[in-house]
Amino acid sequence: MKRILYFLIILVAVGCQPKDDPTPPKPLELNLTHGKITYYGNPYDSIPLHVVALDLYSDGIKLDSAGYMHGTGSNLYLSDIFIPLTDTCLTNGTYRCEMTTKDHTFLPGMDFDGNPTGTYLLQLNEDKVAQIILMDNGQFNFQTIDTPEVPLIQAQMMFTLMVEKTIYNISFNGTLTYEQRGAHL
Repeated sequence: MKRILYFLIILVAVGCQPKDDPTPPKPLELNLTHGKITYYGNPYDSIPLHVVALDLYSDGIKLDSAGYMHGTGSNLYLSDIFIPLTDTCLTNGTYRCEMTTKDHTFLPGMDFDGNPTGTYLLQLNEDKVAQIILMDNGQFNFQTIDTPEVPLIQAQMMFTLMVEKTIYNISFNGTLTYEQRGAHL
């Protein structure tokens, strides 16, 4: 009987211990200020369009010399934006999220074996990924502020991106670096 009483006392004592409440994630930073646009040429044989990618960051995110992100904030990535064969960069106008792979479209967010691609928003908290949001619909408007001077482009963008029924209004106002790479497939 004494044994059962000790067991119950221990059980109650352990059950009454305060639990570590996880720190709630910080609010998403939806004002992005710097980033890059990467031109990949025509990497898809079956799609007669060029492809560019956008990689945008909030103020709290910095890249090290190896290209790894550090800090706390947000990163918006669009892996495949389709533009005409006559262009090597985004032109002013509206781009839509869809799977048609037509001019002025970009791919929705997808997960391939735990690796995000397409359009997604990363939230970093002290160098660690706090969440990944795969966008499945939306659009953005791209406007250069001045005449583009490669490798630096001053631009403004307004994104209205969605996942299920949640809408994310994201803005970019800042400088994009420009780089050219070969096909990414």
